[in-house]
Amino acid sequence: MPEFETVKKPPKTKKKQTVAQSLFPCKGDSVGEIIRKIVFLTAIFVLIGTTACVLYFYLIRPVNIDKEAENLSNLRGEANSGVISIPIKVTNSNGETEQKEVTVLKEYEEYIKLNDETVGYLEIYPHVRSPIVQTTDNDFYLHNNFYKEPTENGTLFADYEVPITVDSTPPNTIIYGHNLRTNNMFKPLLQYKHNGIEFLKDNYLINYDTIYKKNQYLIFAVMEVNTSSKWGEIFPFQNYVTFDSKDEFNYFVSECLDRSYYYTGIDLQYGDELLTLSTCDLDAFSEGIRLVVMARKVRDDESSILDPDTFIDNSGFDENGNLKRKMYEAYYQGVYQGAVTWGGRNWDTSWIKDFEG
Repeated sequence: MPEFETVKKPPKTKKKQTVAQSLFPCKGDSVGEIIRKIVFLTAIFVLIGTTACVLYFYLIRPVNIDKEAENLSNLRGEANSGVISIPIKVTNSNGETEQKEVTVLKEYEEYIKLNDETVGYLEIYPHVRSPIVQTTDNDFYLHNNFYKEPTENGTLFADYEVPITVDSTPPNTIIYGHNLRTNNMFKPLLQYKHNGIEFLKDNYLINYDTIYKKNQYLIFAVMEVNTSSKWGEIFPFQNYVTFDSKDEFNYFVSECLDRSYYYTGIDLQYGDELLTLSTCDLDAFSEGIRLVVMARKVRDDESSILDPDTFIDNSGFDENGNLKRKMYEAYYQGVYQGAVTWGGRNWDTSWIKDFEG
């Protein structure tokens, strides 16, 4: 019998997969292979989504917010351009709103046309430049912008309690604004805390006009205030929009000075118009802390120019190792483990007229 050689068949070559077949489940894939591809694709989509969110939040969103703020500030008309008579919505003595022809500063005409709740304009040049609005509560403009469009950025607004009109201005105008992670709204106020007294020396004057009148204010206190009872003593600065007596006014401004990082040494007296700027202090020891900048209106018979060399730094510690400014209880206990306390009043009580201590 002749011998025959066994002819070996060449091995089957595995069909080369396309990129799509290697990424997406295909017919013929094992269960394990399908699961592997699904897990891989899910991870890819999560990575892409996370990257997009990070890019938007840290790159695109800040640019958009900066642009919106710049566009809004550019709507201001020419400074000192006179007055104009226009119909606006006002609140009468019965609390009812009505249209009334009033005389306003022409440079704020565009803001009034865009938002009839515009009541003023705040400027700490070049750090803060924004129109100020006021409505019937302190919630709406926390979640809506100047154009009344929903946004968690909000806009700068005045406390609602005393309507700002051609005939009335609150004894203490409180303006609230978010501390955004961009350098907008009231984020620049944190520079009074972080950049020390040198920043105050260059920025002690605040221009805050109502739409009816131009005004200037001199800063007399910069403080951190606790608004949550779980952190100890609360100083309810937001409750002092009006003052029933000289004693109440003197008490309020003395408490502000007790808590202040700095002293500019300006005098205060019952009847002075105050301006309060408030924002969240996101990098404070505990949540619920506000950074508050207090200022007093420049009187008709005085200069708006101060001597920065006379300013006093009240931050840090006194010679006994205690804090120079009054703080909330949780700060002493949490930051310094109860090892320090407030060192006591460190300002000249003659700065407040008729103050009895």
